[in-house]
Amino acid sequence: MSLTGNAKRKASCKAIGGEKKRTGHAREETFGDRWCDSSPLTYKAEADKIITDPVLLKTLETTFGQPVAGRTSLKSGKNLQFTLGRVDDVSESSDPLSAIKSRSVWAKYLGKSESQCPADTLCYRGVNTWTFFAMKAVVDFIVNNCQWRQLKTGRLKGDFMNKEKNKVLQYLTYEYRNTHKGFFLGANGNKGREFIELLTMYLPHHVETD
Repeated sequence: MSLTGNAKRKASCKAIGGEKKRTGHAREETFGDRWCDSSPLTYKAEADKIITDPVLLKTLETTFGQPVAGRTSLKSGKNLQFTLGRVDDVSESSDPLSAIKSRSVWAKYLGKSESQCPADTLCYRGVNTWTFFAMKAVVDFIVNNCQWRQLKTGRLKGDFMNKEKNKVLQYLTYEYRNTHKGFFLGANGNKGREFIELLTMYLPHHVETD
């Protein structure tokens, strides 16, 4: 039986979602083989992996100027999804623009601060590279520098000054997605890689190559 247009769209989204999950699991396995003791993949909203390699931990502590537990959130690709689902802190607020500026929101949904394994490190998988940031520095940067605005559609857009281009550009998005019946918070529209490049302009970071 042939699929209708809407059914085709849903099937396509499901296939893309499955492929992203497989890619994410492969990324975690590669990361784990290189810098972690053997540990199962996590499907929870918490840090993806815990670095145990003493050389990398020492390097990160020197780079960040602070102790590093090694609990790492792994990201990759042109789009970054920080969370997808219930974001009551913002969606149920009478003032979403103020709510999304809260440090607790970013610590919770990006840093997974309320989980059993909060992330103190963010790692982005690029082309043959792994770029590490201190999670607290990333949260602080977003809270202190993002300029939020609300569109007529209800979407919230987050803008930052790009000092290399000397202009304010949009990077982050908060929106409701009917396909998942939940809220998306992250960098979409191919802004994910650009957001990581923005972070490297302002924050201490360490790059490992394959």
